[in-house]
Amino acid sequence: MTPDNFVSLIKEAVEVGAKDDVIENLKEPPGRKPDPELLKNSEWYLSLDEKGKERVKSIISDSISETIFGFLSVLDGVRSISESGEENSLELHHKDKGKRTLLNDQSKEYLHDMYKNT
Repeated sequence: MTPDNFVSLIKEAVEVGAKDDVIENLKEPPGRKPDPELLKNSEWYLSLDEKGKERVKSIISDSISETIFGFLSVLDGVRSISESGEENSLELHHKDKGKRTLLNDQSKEYLHDMYKNT
């Protein structure tokens, strides 16, 4: 797996999947006894006209995109998660058939940049 493959797979599995899941939960809250807050959100969403629903979908999409971008920024070491506020260094490796590939090599293009450019 290459860093490009990783970013593409994250975009498909996480971004698209999360957006679809959130919208589906708004349309039809899951479970026998859905969370009351989700029920309120669902009732509100279902009361919107198509233009309003499209606006909500856009906001959800933007939120998910910014979350993924932020997470990849943490993996790239440009956004710190250190308790002291100092820089951190994380390494993300993909292992397949005994081969180990560093996906967030800081000497190459950042994952968060690849994500924004796809």
